[in-house]
Order: sequence, then C-alpha cells, then structure tokens
Amino acid sequence: MTLSENTKKLQDFIKSTPNPEDIPSEELHSLYQLFIDTIVDHNHLYYIDAKPIISDVEYDELFSYLKLIEEYYPSIISSYSPTQALIGQLSDGFQKANHKTPLLSLENSYNEEDIRDWAQRFWKIAEKQWITKWRYLMEPKFDGLSVEFVYQDWKLTQAITRWDWRIWEDITANVLMIPCMPKNISVKSELHFRGEVLMPKSQLEKLNKERESRWLTAFSNTRNAAAWSLKLLDSAEVWKRWLIVAIYEQLLWEPQDWEKLWLPTFNLPERFRYTEEIDDIVKWCLDPQVKQFLEEQDIDFDGLVIKVCDIPNDTDNSKDLGLFSEALPQNDKKSIREILWTTEHHPRWAIAYKFPAQQASSQIQSIDFQVWRTWIITPVANIDPVQLSGATISRVSLHNFDFIKTKQIKNKDFVWVQRSWEVIPYIVWSIKERRDWSEEPIVAPLFCPVCWWPITNIDIHYYCTNPKCPAQIKEKIVHFASRDAMDIWWLWESVVDVLVDQNILSSVSDLYDLCDIRKQVILRKFPNFWERSVSELAEQIEASKTKPLWRILNALWMPNVWKKIAQDIAHYLKEEKADSLDKMLEALWDDKLGELFWVWNKIINWIKLYISNPDTLWLLRSLEQHWVCFDATREEWWDIEEQAWDKEHFSLTWTFPISRGEFVKQMKEKWYVYDENPTHTTQIMFIWDKAWSKADKAQSLWIPIFNEWDEIQKKFWIETTTPIQNKTKIIQWWLF
Repeated sequence: MTLSENTKKLQDFIKSTPNPEDIPSEELHSLYQLFIDTIVDHNHLYYIDAKPIISDVEYDELFSYLKLIEEYYPSIISSYSPTQALIGQLSDGFQKANHKTPLLSLENSYNEEDIRDWAQRFWKIAEKQWITKWRYLMEPKFDGLSVEFVYQDWKLTQAITRWDWRIWEDITANVLMIPCMPKNISVKSELHFRGEVLMPKSQLEKLNKERESRWLTAFSNTRNAAAWSLKLLDSAEVWKRWLIVAIYEQLLWEPQDWEKLWLPTFNLPERFRYTEEIDDIVKWCLDPQVKQFLEEQDIDFDGLVIKVCDIPNDTDNSKDLGLFSEALPQNDKKSIREILWTTEHHPRWAIAYKFPAQQASSQIQSIDFQVWRTWIITPVANIDPVQLSGATISRVSLHNFDFIKTKQIKNKDFVWVQRSWEVIPYIVWSIKERRDWSEEPIVAPLFCPVCWWPITNIDIHYYCTNPKCPAQIKEKIVHFASRDAMDIWWLWESVVDVLVDQNILSSVSDLYDLCDIRKQVILRKFPNFWERSVSELAEQIEASKTKPLWRILNALWMPNVWKKIAQDIAHYLKEEKADSLDKMLEALWDDKLGELFWVWNKIINWIKLYISNPDTLWLLRSLEQHWVCFDATREEWWDIEEQAWDKEHFSLTWTFPISRGEFVKQMKEKWYVYDENPTHTTQIMFIWDKAWSKADKAQSLWIPIFNEWDEIQKKFWIETTTPIQNKTKIIQWWLF
C-alpha cells in the first residue's frame, strides 16, 4: 500500500478504535509496526524532502495514538519508534554531524486545557523538589528550520540540522551564505546555539511566482521553502534566497561567557512576556491580538512557546539580560530546568501552543457550479470539513478553470487549504502524492446548473446565457442591496431566496414594488416576515431612491466598476452636469471618461457594452419610473462630497467606543476623506484601544496621531452613546 493509503487506513482506525485497549491482540504487533513505518515516512517527507502530505494536526493525531499504544503495551516498544528518537533518513550530498546536546522537539498544546495539564504535570515534579517559585516566559514560535550553530575561536564553524536528536547533516557551507548570519562573535571559547532559518513571506511570494512561471510546484509555506533552499547543493544559490536567521537559545552553557555577547548581533528578540501566573499565560495565548500581531509580520509564526525559568535574585525586569539569562541557575543551585529535565522526546520545562491551523489538508468530495451576478459560472469544491483559524471550512471556491489547471486539481484530490487574510478559504495546491487513481478531471458543464440554458466560454470564464436565470437574479439583488451599494437593510440572502423563489421578485426594479401596501400584506403571510421587518424594509427601499449616484453605479454590477471607480465616475458626471438618466448615458458614452485616472480602455469598453444592452436600458428606465434619482448635480449630497474633495484625509485603527463604520460616517459628514490604510496623503491618524501595525506605519510617516478619546470627541465632534470601555494594556513586542 502507498503512504497515502496507509495514512488513511490509520486515520479510519483511530476514529473507529479511539481506545488502544480495544485493539485485537492478533493485530497489535502489525498495527504498531504500521504506525511506526507510516510516521517515519512522514518524517522523511517533512524533514528531508520538505514536502509534507499531511497537516501538523493529522501528524500529531498519528503520533499521539502511537504513544498511547506504547503506554498501554510497554512490552512492545521498539527502539526504532519515532517516540524514542526522531527517526529519519539522511539525504545525499551532506556529511554527518554530531549534536553534543539533543535538539528535542516541543510537546504541542492546542487549547487552555492542554496548557493547564502541562502546568499540573511539572508542578508535581517541582513540589517533590521543594520548589515553590518560578516564572514563565512566553515567546513566539518561529515556523522555520531548526539548526544548531557552533562557534569556536570567535568564528562560526558548524551548522547542523535537527532532524535526528544527536546525528544529522552539516550544512555549514549553505548557512554561511545567508546574508544576515553572524559569522563572528566576541568570545573565543566554544559556544553552541539553537535557532531557526526562516524565509520571509515576501520572498516566498517572489520565489513562487518564479517557479509557477516555469511550471514548477509552488512551495506551500515559508518553512518548506527555507528547508528546500538550505538543501541546495550549490551554496551560491542559497544566497539568492535571502533567508534570515533567529537565534533564541544557548545549548552548552558557560556562565563566564554570556555577558560578553552582544545579543543584537544574533537578531534575537530582546525580551518577551514574563509572568509568575499560568492564568496570564493562558490569557496571552488566547488573545487574538497577539496572534494578529504575529501574522502581520513578514515572518511566519505558527504559535507561541511557553517556558519555565528561575526567578532571578533581582526581580527588576529592567535588568533582565535577554533570552540567554532565562535558564541561569541562581546561587549555584540546580535550575528548575535541570530538575524538570526532559522526556525521550521533548523537554518538560517547555511546551508549544499552536495557533488554530492556518493551513490544513482535506479531500474534495464533489464539485458544484455556482452562478454569479456577472453571469460567470464558478466551480466550488465541497471538501471534508476542516478547522482553520477558528472556523469550519467545508466549501472552497476554485475561481475558474485556469486556476484548476495551474493548481492541477482533480475531483477527489487531497488539497492544502488555507484562509487568505484569515477570512477567505483558498486552495494552495493539490497533494498528488496522496492520489489513488480514483480522482477525476474537473470538466466545465455544458448547461447552467440552475436554469439549464446553454453555457458559453469566453477566455478563462464560462457564462450562463440566460439573463432571467434565477441564480443571477438573486446575486444581483443581494449586491444591489449591499452596504457599499444601495445599503438596504433586511435584504439578506435568505430573504432574497424566498422572494425570488415565490416569484415576488424577478428583477432589481421589482424591489421598489415592495413599497406598495398590497405587496407588504403578502409579505406578512410568509414565515419570519414580521410587521416591523416589513415596514422597515419598505422604508429602506424608499430611502434608497435618493442615495448618492456613486452608490447606484456601484449597485448596477457594471463589469470592472467597483466602489472607488464608481465614485470617480460620479464626480465626472457631476462635472458634466448630468442631471438626468439620458445625460448620464450620454456622458458615459463620451471618450472623455478615459481621462479619469483609474478608468482604462478595457473598463470603458465594458461600460459601453453594458449600457448598450437592451436589458440594461430596460432596467434603467424601470428604475427611473420608480423615481430612483440619476441626478449627479444634487446639492444635498454633492455639497459634502465636493467640499471633501480637497479636505484632510484620515485613517484609524482598532477598536473605539463606537463602531468604526459609525466613526467613519461621522467624519465623512464633516467633510473628511477616509483612507483605509495610512499613506503619505493621510494627515490625521486616530488610535485608541489595541493598535498595532497601522500605528507603527503612521509613526513612520510622521502622521499626527490622536489617541485620547476625550480629545478626539471634543476636537472632531464625535458623538457616542456607547459606554467607553476600559483601555487594556497593549502587549508590546520587540522583534529583531
């Protein structure tokens, strides 16, 4: 059987037999050996080939079950088990090297219960040794390649990979090619450090673009890319990868030497969070702001590391001596780390808290085809549900058939899934190594899956040719009512589904018929349509008739016309004095439209094609008959927009006593212009609770910052009825 088949067999077995006591005696030895062989093969793919085919969570599940088997049946424990040593294979081209101190892996935790269980275990050991005081140190967990660095006679003499505890590969020649790697130190004696070799996210993006242009498989994450780069036999190529190094632990301790080291030389974080309370550690680990801050860096972190260390004689944190001082024994006594010591696989004095998965493997079960408002038919993959960043993902868009071809995706494939910006599920690549010949090519349908009209193909997209397709109608109405369009409340997708399915709505213009009292009487007969919701829906629809013109343009799903372009076009129409629908259409057909900065020839052609379509003209005339205003010169809203055109720009970051939408709305009413991110044109920056990267960027651009809520309210007349929450202390980190 293949590795993929063995993995699937063991995963199914774990689900069916969660308790190792229930394993039939005649199957015990063969099953135990299958676990060993499978995990060793996965170790080879992860550590040597840098091409894992299962996620960390799946690997931990296999590894944990293997440990359970050995706990229940200790007589069968093999010295070749991965629980006894991180068994792997040496690759060709590198010499063997010895570790004087084992480079152990960390035990993983995924929730508060795991952290507290770990704390309970070492408390029992500490109590037996009459140790009652210690402190915790929390560090970020680098997602890179673990390496031991050896210095002798002031120079870096050896760099050794971590794959096996004591013996592995000498990669010194490649490490010396890393630009930021310190080659010399100010101490002559032999020193051993542990650190990580990392690839910045920005560099991974460049590397993957280059590989995809050559039809090579892209790296799924920075760790795999860094590991693969360090295994290049041509050291000169390593220099081109722009790797970086973070050193965070001294292995062989010589107390007389550490004071002579200049820590910033090693790109060390100066100091992280110390506390004597496990409750503080739990709070920091579960704080989403900590996770978000690390994700905003150009380096990948996959969690946090919690360490136990002695309390120094002088507890003044201002005299902490950085990460190298954390394990110093006090008064020549054994340190708490020496007392806790290690298991065969991991240290007892440290544990890793893993963030909710940013990337996971899952299998595609089926393919659906979804019809969008622009008539495009988009393939969507239904996958086995996986947990990613706190959310359950079961459907992932495949975008178009060019995307499917590039990623080499087939139906029934195992794929790597991640959430872009922690929101949108995205397939990184297919795992071809897990195929078992049951996979099928994904083929475009011949007919629309909703209305069964023929489908046409233009470039990389497939389109439904039926303008009356129910799926298109629903998508158009939902978009028309969305916040950045006509901003009509109560028109959620579920409401639109009911109204279209019941033939109450057949186009966007039918929305305005809902203001008729007779239609409202019919609506009240449907489940979940209450008196208040129906009346408020009618009020919102009526109010939308006089919304700013840019909202109408954005709501009409013109191809390639989004919010910013719609605002620019509306301003152009105001200058052209387009005070009616006919004048608006005439101005949109004029080539002067191409003078706008963001409006290119392609967009102009799409606009002309759109407004010349008979169905579009019918819709626009119908909206006009329902008294939707197409006058671009209306003073009641252009006064504000016009005066804001040359007014000050502002930006803001994080939480305020009122919602950010309300804050922005009030500022715009005072003629200020909102910038989503601070730029050189931004003149005002608002900061209150839990500010991170935008605050740093504003400072680097020398933008005036307002961070006192009372001052903000008085100076900018911001109104709020929401009680002001207590400001929480911001977790400060100093990286590199």
